[in-house]
Amino acid sequence: MLEKNIQDILNAGIGLFKVGEQNFQTAIQAVTKTFEELKSKGASDNSEAAQKIREVLDNTIKGLNDVSSKAQENFNTLMAEAQKNYSQLTEQLKTVVGEERIRDVNVRFDELAAFIKDKAGQVSASANTFASQVGSSVQGAVSSASAKKPAAGGSPKV
Repeated sequence: MLEKNIQDILNAGIGLFKVGEQNFQTAIQAVTKTFEELKSKGASDNSEAAQKIREVLDNTIKGLNDVSSKAQENFNTLMAEAQKNYSQLTEQLKTVVGEERIRDVNVRFDELAAFIKDKAGQVSASANTFASQVGSSVQGAVSSASAKKPAAGGSPKV
């Protein structure tokens, strides 16, 4: 009796997994289809509002790429300078304080590196949040512009 109940529960779990997997695949297909339809509609919209949105988006992306490139260059410069300073400091410390103190300094540098990685993760998360908000704003603007677009021979929706 107990074995049958366990077997029934196991079978129900397997069935639930299969149904969930099928529903997930169906949802993925629906999202992909909707995305392709929206992409096609957007590509075919050559209205003045759509052109302005594309121009603003292109300028925004270009600006973000420029900022990102400059930030990467500055980061690379900073890291090269930090490595150089670290090497110099290590050499000086070896002559002044010995190996044990150098290990202590290395521990402190590891702590500093962990702190920097944490802050970089926070900045990355903030950037992702910002990108998500921008994407939502652009999507809302596109939806709003589409809703206000006059139908053939009609007036704009209000």
